[in-house]
Amino acid sequence: MFKIHPLLFATVFLLASTIAHGTPQQQEKDDRGEIVAKVNDTPIYEKELDEALALRFNKKRKYGMQTDHLQPDVAYAIKMQLLDELINSAVLYQAAMESDLPDVENQVNEQILSLASTFGSEEKYDKFLETKNTSLEEKRAYYRKSYLVQAYFDKLKLTTPEVAEEDIKALYEQQKKSFRIPEQVKFSQVFIKTSEDISPEQKKKIEKSAQEARQLLLDGKSFDEVIKKLSENPDLEISGGERGYIRRGVLPVEVDNVAFSIMPWKISEVIESEFGYHVLMIADKKPASFTPYEKTRDFLLKYLETEAVRKNVAAHTQDLREKAKIEIFLKEEKNQDKKEGG
Repeated sequence: MFKIHPLLFATVFLLASTIAHGTPQQQEKDDRGEIVAKVNDTPIYEKELDEALALRFNKKRKYGMQTDHLQPDVAYAIKMQLLDELINSAVLYQAAMESDLPDVENQVNEQILSLASTFGSEEKYDKFLETKNTSLEEKRAYYRKSYLVQAYFDKLKLTTPEVAEEDIKALYEQQKKSFRIPEQVKFSQVFIKTSEDISPEQKKKIEKSAQEARQLLLDGKSFDEVIKKLSENPDLEISGGERGYIRRGVLPVEVDNVAFSIMPWKISEVIESEFGYHVLMIADKKPASFTPYEKTRDFLLKYLETEAVRKNVAAHTQDLREKAKIEIFLKEEKNQDKKEGG
């Protein structure tokens, strides 16, 4: 089964969802509305553009963007952008149709059977699709076009670029600051929680308990012993013990400043933060460093491959467009104020 490259999914989705089924012999206008463009005499209809617009707007609304009251010039600019994408999809599809490509029907059938199996049968799957205002045949057409275009990309090796090792290393050096690991500390802690609604007297008692905890540590008691002893006091909310490595900037600022300034194995003074009182002992420190190249290589390779695919597809699409006969008939709607003003 073909696997659609992630970078090309939007192109293939738009292509398979909206590309014109018409031929040059069809009437200039039918239930799909006006013809808004032609690619090598194959029309793109107003309905297809409206469907693409609905997909785009639904996505924007999902993230809270308002799309109901766009100015005509803004709406026209968006339509032109989408029409440009439809034209790109059309030239790619036409090129794929003209190429000697492997039969995709097996892949289409495999995909449909896989989806239908989750519903029990193709008949049940078809009934489900009817509730989504589509059909089994439309789904077949969608996957047929998707796999056809992907096979075309694969044949031209547009989606399998070769990235040199030296290019990956060069990108690592360029972006090395992005892989910086701040200095880290490993420590043990006694923490006594406070809250905003406690009285000054209660706060003093808690601070005194924290001072007592520090003295016990100085006297040689372990953090576990101190925490256990303090926990016997029902008025105190105690936590702590050994912590793993913590990066600078994660802890409350008052704690962070002390943790990264005192020497290992020293017991800190009592530290007050907005959360309560802390007593620390630093067990280890790690200086700032960088994530090794070996651990970032796959991430950087993926980035470079994705960029190469994007450039390959864009360059090939532009080449196809330059050879194609493209006509655009979409008319711009003027602002009402401009019409009235002459």
